[in-house]
Amino acid sequence: MKAVTWLLAPFRYFRSTMYRQTLLSFFFIIVLTVTVLIADFYFLTAGDLRKQSVDNMKRLTQQSSATLNSYMGNTKAFAWNYFGDAEFQQFVLGMGQDPDALSYYQSKFIQFINDNPIMTSVNVMQLDGFSTRVGTSFLDSVPSERERLVDIALDQNGKGIWVPARIASHIPDFEHTIIFVQAIRNISLSSPGPTIGVMMYEMSPVSLGQWLKDVEGEGSNFTSIVRTLDGGVVYSSNRESAGSVALNEDELDKIKSGGTNGFFYSEDGSDHYLIVYQKLTGTDWMLLSKYPTETLMKPVKDFTNRTVVIGALILLVAMLLASFLSSRTMTPLKELSKGMKSIEVGNYAINLPVRSKDEIGYLSTSFNRMAKEINRLIMKVYETELVKKDAEIKALQSQINPHFLYNTLGIIDSLSSMDGDGRVSAISRSLAKMFRYNISGQAISTLEAEIAQIRLYLSIQKIRFDARLDYSIYLEPGLETVPIPKLLFQPLVENSILHGIGPCVEGGVVRIEAMAGDQGEIEVKVWNNGCPIDSEKQAWLSKLLSAGLRSGEHNLEQSSIGLLNVQSRIQMVYGEGFGLDFTSSEERGTTFTVRIHRQLPEEEAGHADHHH
Repeated sequence: MKAVTWLLAPFRYFRSTMYRQTLLSFFFIIVLTVTVLIADFYFLTAGDLRKQSVDNMKRLTQQSSATLNSYMGNTKAFAWNYFGDAEFQQFVLGMGQDPDALSYYQSKFIQFINDNPIMTSVNVMQLDGFSTRVGTSFLDSVPSERERLVDIALDQNGKGIWVPARIASHIPDFEHTIIFVQAIRNISLSSPGPTIGVMMYEMSPVSLGQWLKDVEGEGSNFTSIVRTLDGGVVYSSNRESAGSVALNEDELDKIKSGGTNGFFYSEDGSDHYLIVYQKLTGTDWMLLSKYPTETLMKPVKDFTNRTVVIGALILLVAMLLASFLSSRTMTPLKELSKGMKSIEVGNYAINLPVRSKDEIGYLSTSFNRMAKEINRLIMKVYETELVKKDAEIKALQSQINPHFLYNTLGIIDSLSSMDGDGRVSAISRSLAKMFRYNISGQAISTLEAEIAQIRLYLSIQKIRFDARLDYSIYLEPGLETVPIPKLLFQPLVENSILHGIGPCVEGGVVRIEAMAGDQGEIEVKVWNNGCPIDSEKQAWLSKLLSAGLRSGEHNLEQSSIGLLNVQSRIQMVYGEGFGLDFTSSEERGTTFTVRIHRQLPEEEAGHADHHH
């Protein structure tokens, strides 16, 4: 039991006031909106951003491989031009004997290095003899590596090949580079001729390493030149990766079946990567880039985090604004509700503060006017001790039913929790019109105006009871301008709603008809098919209405006071021959019939002219 009470505590807390209900409604609406926006972005836009990131990585790898292919292609083409050049072959055979030829070819090699800044040196050597070099070579301190490269060139029998090479170890971050080697043969018309020397085109390890670092960018991205056959690293900006294996068997199978370029996702324990590759032309190498998926999703996560932060700020601002707006709406309604309770207990001197000039402000102003008018009339009645008939009529007329006004404000309180509900405005306008009509200061109105007032009242009750209440109003043409005491029929309609329709679960219908009778009389019938009046109370009401103001009974029910007021006002204005009658049965419903004269007596007509 305690657990249930504890669970219901938040519900009771928010249910206790409309202000909290409104804030809670705003909170859920804003949270739902922000959540939907974030979810829509993450599930619809995140995929596009991820695809864009993958495309950017592919494009970067392709552009980088194109640049590297360009350098390697230029080197191979340059070397091939001299491989078939007879004059160059003669220069190699007689190297050191022709200073002009040496100067000529050295200038050519210098020009080549200038055109290809990633190259650091060009080295041409006889097999056993002289050599010439342009640029800075990192092989001087590693003679065994130079001998290995010469052997590779000789094994290729004149075909050029790119080879990874180990260079001087005194360079901190660069211990490897790649070198293009090609044997030089003395070609004749009859035979390819013997090998007479070797050409070596050495890439700068510093420039190559820096170029790979630029390709990798920031973060934990990894880009290297890898052998297609076994996944071994040919060259990497990270010297610790040189000679290691960058790809496993499954990844190699995907690359071998994927063509010259492509991409796929791979896992290494708990790490996930995007692998993009592009094979290098004329080699069995490829440019391989590995990007952590966290790097790819970083823009998505950053934007999502920003969206969450912005959403939280919007929620905070919206809640503050909602609190401000709710207080501006709820505070006057609470004051108005307290004012109605004061009216119910007889405190007619109440005066509500008017905080705005909108509909609610007008409602408060109208209430103050009504309370002031009621208080003035009651004081006047007390001062004259109900001596004059006009004072009696005004006292009876001024007894507007606070219960109806309180119920109406209850409807407004209930509907104000629904954001944007136009019914609140409709009720406020209708109630304001009724207040305006009541405090207009005129004792006599027209039948058409009274019917319009009843229509406003029923429209408010229709909003309250919804499908449980239907109503119809018929005014016979020609009766619109018939003068009648103001608010004569409203107690009858209120009684039909309160005691007829209200107690019935299924609701019912209220029908009002105003028709001309014989000898200048008018009959106004208020009928409902709700709960009937029991026989005992019918007898008591008949006796009460027959006695009128002479009954002397006190402590009557509110509805009985209203019926007695209607009867008393009719007889005071039109005489004893007119008044209120009723019938009630379960089969035919309950009907209140008011009989009045088409014309007011001369005295009452004079009062009407005076008030106008």
